[in-house]
Amino acid sequence: MNWKSELYRKAKQIAESYRSKNSVRGVAIGGSVARGTVWKHSDLELLLFVDAYDPAFDYFNVIDGLGVEIIQIGVPNVQAWIDRHAEDGGIRDALKFPIQAYQCRIVHDPDGLISAFKAIYDRSLFDDRIKTIKQEEALARADERYDIAESLLEQGRGNSALAALRLAVNELMLAFYWQHGILPRSQNRTVYLLKRHTPKLGSPDLYVLFTKVFGVTDHPARMKLELLAAKNDVFDVTKAAWGRNVPEFLEKACDGQLKWGHGSSILYVYKWCLHTIHFSELAQGLYDRPEFAERHPDLAVFLGFDRTDAAQVSTWAEDYSRLRSELG
Repeated sequence: MNWKSELYRKAKQIAESYRSKNSVRGVAIGGSVARGTVWKHSDLELLLFVDAYDPAFDYFNVIDGLGVEIIQIGVPNVQAWIDRHAEDGGIRDALKFPIQAYQCRIVHDPDGLISAFKAIYDRSLFDDRIKTIKQEEALARADERYDIAESLLEQGRGNSALAALRLAVNELMLAFYWQHGILPRSQNRTVYLLKRHTPKLGSPDLYVLFTKVFGVTDHPARMKLELLAAKNDVFDVTKAAWGRNVPEFLEKACDGQLKWGHGSSILYVYKWCLHTIHFSELAQGLYDRPEFAERHPDLAVFLGFDRTDAAQVSTWAEDYSRLRSELG
């Protein structure tokens, strides 16, 4: 059996195992596995339709060697949209549901709820009205993070400013994708996909800025050593914030040994995770406090704080402003 057939077999088997869970009303496979756009290391985005959120289901999992993200979707919200859509044809509620549900593959749907939801959602997500709102929302998040970065630069807190700017550029990438009707996907190949799309769509500078800001342009061997040295710190932070299974998920489903040939993207994922977790503390200059580097010296190096000064961050912020103006 080739790798693709084995991946689909595992995904179906795992999804089937959730049919009989007491709180589950329906099961579907989402993401790239559902759409048939997998690569060798795709994970499974499993959609569980539930009456109410069930804390028994961890979001991040590794099952039978496969990374599995369990996404719970509330049945009351789904039913409410189906009913409203039947009355007025409205599609705005598509914004309330995860994009992983797009073109999902139904596994268990005894009440026909998922089928009805899928028919509406698949037509709605790339409607021009929804795409425009998605772009506007991403730009609003980008602006918020950029404003934090600018404020931190004024305070002389370059490390935290760099982290905020990274998050701003990430949102700018998402806005770019929605502007062009491209479904954001595969974080483990973010850099590869951005490099492929931006020249064709007239925005090569976005790729250049993204890779520079996230510090994934250094020598691969050096970057790998820095990640390996900082990994325990990364695991401690992510486990505390996102749950007990995150370290195993990052190690096995996000190429913790950098062996898959997409090292730049994996390094981006690890940095993005950390900055996202620390977002609420960035405005207070978390990464510029002396105790941060004292307690986490390897993490500070991995995040590039030893070789990126405020002047460089300021230059990148100017590049961001120019690219931001091109996106509306």
